[in-house]
Amino acid sequence: MDYKALATELFEYVVKTNKPQLEERGHYSRGEMGILICLNFNEDGVTSGRLSEYLSVSTGRVATALKSLEKKGLVVRRTDVTDKRKVIVCITDSGKQFMIDKYNEGIAWTESILRKLDEQDAKEFIRLIKLIVSKS
Repeated sequence: MDYKALATELFEYVVKTNKPQLEERGHYSRGEMGILICLNFNEDGVTSGRLSEYLSVSTGRVATALKSLEKKGLVVRRTDVTDKRKVIVCITDSGKQFMIDKYNEGIAWTESILRKLDEQDAKEFIRLIKLIVSKS
């Protein structure tokens, strides 16, 4: 039984199909992880307005989170070359590495949970989680 493969399947499914929670733990404020997740899936960057829509939060909250993420070196804001009125937010290499580290932590945590189950129960658990998330 490859529990790591199952953990990866479950973790990726939940992350890709569920909006990130606004309440973050650790030294990352509300919305920062959500912004990083969105940027991680949008290599060319996005506008702060798009981030606001994605997270269902005010543009002011996004601006505050972006300022904090910039100080941490995880994102940069650049003027759009095609439309100078727009600012595009991009994840930095440090931000990408941070997300890889968080991803690996998430997979390890999920794997530790699945290892508490036998193979059949682990597969059933994943099936049920997918069913629950798909109906949300």
